[in-house]
Amino acid sequence: MISKPSVEQLEKKIPVRFVIVNAMAKRSREVSAGAKVRINTSEKNPLTIAALELDSGEVRVVSATAQEDAADETAVLEVTPVQAESEKKDAKN
Repeated sequence: MISKPSVEQLEKKIPVRFVIVNAMAKRSREVSAGAKVRINTSEKNPLTIAALELDSGEVRVVSATAQEDAADETAVLEVTPVQAESEKKDAKN
């Protein structure tokens, strides 16, 4: 569980909560597996680190087509709002 930044705070940057959760999960798995942490923090929890990276802008969520155009200095997570919305509808059914 994370306390800072809150999901509500992250929603100001990424409007779909489902995308935020998926991006944080994917990035926290990467951090757990040994990926370089892109911010200065004393946090040890990979989920908190992922949330802080999303909040700082060091890690962005982009669509799969935009991923090809992304700069190398910024980590990119492949999570698209279109996928998220369709999965959200499937979960309700």
